[in-house]
Amino acid sequence: MKITVNRQELLSAAQDAAKIAPSVSPLDILKCALLSAEDGRLTVAATNIETALERRIPVEIQEEGSAVIDAKMLCGMLDLLEDEAISITGESHKLTVKGKTASYVMAVQDAGDYPRMEIPFPEDTVPVTGIPAMARRTVFAVAEDDSKPMMKCVHLIFTADGLKAVGSDRYRIAVAKGDSKSTGAVSFLIPAASLNALAQLVTNKDQLRVGTTGKTLVFMKEDFLFSARLMEGHYFDADQLLNRVQGTFTVLTDAEKLRQTVASASAVSGKQARFCIAFQGNTLRVTYESEYGASARELEVVPLSGTPAGKYWYTPAKLMECLKALNGTLMLEAAANGALVMRTDSLICMQMAIREPGPIAVKPAPVPKTEPETKPEKEKSGEKSKAGRKKKKENAALPAAA
Repeated sequence: MKITVNRQELLSAAQDAAKIAPSVSPLDILKCALLSAEDGRLTVAATNIETALERRIPVEIQEEGSAVIDAKMLCGMLDLLEDEAISITGESHKLTVKGKTASYVMAVQDAGDYPRMEIPFPEDTVPVTGIPAMARRTVFAVAEDDSKPMMKCVHLIFTADGLKAVGSDRYRIAVAKGDSKSTGAVSFLIPAASLNALAQLVTNKDQLRVGTTGKTLVFMKEDFLFSARLMEGHYFDADQLLNRVQGTFTVLTDAEKLRQTVASASAVSGKQARFCIAFQGNTLRVTYESEYGASARELEVVPLSGTPAGKYWYTPAKLMECLKALNGTLMLEAAANGALVMRTDSLICMQMAIREPGPIAVKPAPVPKTEPETKPEKEKSGEKSKAGRKKKKENAALPAAA
């Protein structure tokens, strides 16, 4: 392989590859990036088995070829060079990266051993946009427990009305609307970590095509390919579950104002927490108690149905994650069991209530330490003198007694 390439373009592709390639792996080749030059393009690829990435950039090719090089080391070399254009030459398991003032020589692995992704037929794909926004609205809600692999996934559902994404840890649910042009009648389970990785590589405006190979879901655009391994199994019906929620009342507010109210009340947060939201007519009251004190904030809301009343207890950190994903006009629907359904045009979140926590344990005030009583120095010296005279008398009496 012998090519001339723009350093900044290659550095950008190598940095994306380094985000996918694992730093630690039992297979050394997975810590590497594949460089493959052919047809006027240089393909930079990386994989960690769960996800895979390929980016293609234009290059001047004097000789086609491929090489596998450590991804993070490649980034380091390219970052240290200052040239606009650099040359890369590969031969005899060595790769030379050369600029005008510096050059690097590295050992490389056989490109034939590197795993490449499968690509679906273009006619079997549908358009999709807004991936980062969809990830932000769902990934936060998935489970973190490794014993529940299904709950660590985001459920992507292609319907006649467009794409929908669902994330849940069984205690809360997030249902986000996606691209209305991504229509179909199929659904997929994709690990949340994979969706989050894709969201960091594209923008909301990027026009992608998405299709499946059966085992992977592949997102494509010009000179960009990203695949994620699909999980197999049954996922619950989020729409059916939300429809079963029997709301006792609903109120209308603003997502940003509610978020600020909760954040303000959480200023006294500690290891112990008693967090509740109380409704009374057109007033919503947020109360937070901890071992450091108590705080309460009120927010005016607009009643829509029922009679707003009652006090509901939640895990404040989990509820705040939901509120951070919500924007705009917000409808709050409280159910008899304390479940709180939060609806905006683009996202529906349901947060389950918890039992009322026990009272805050107040730490007892520390008892001041008391110093042991000390006798005056004169009294101490007097006692020492008496003890010395007594010892002398005892020593003098010893011979007589003998």
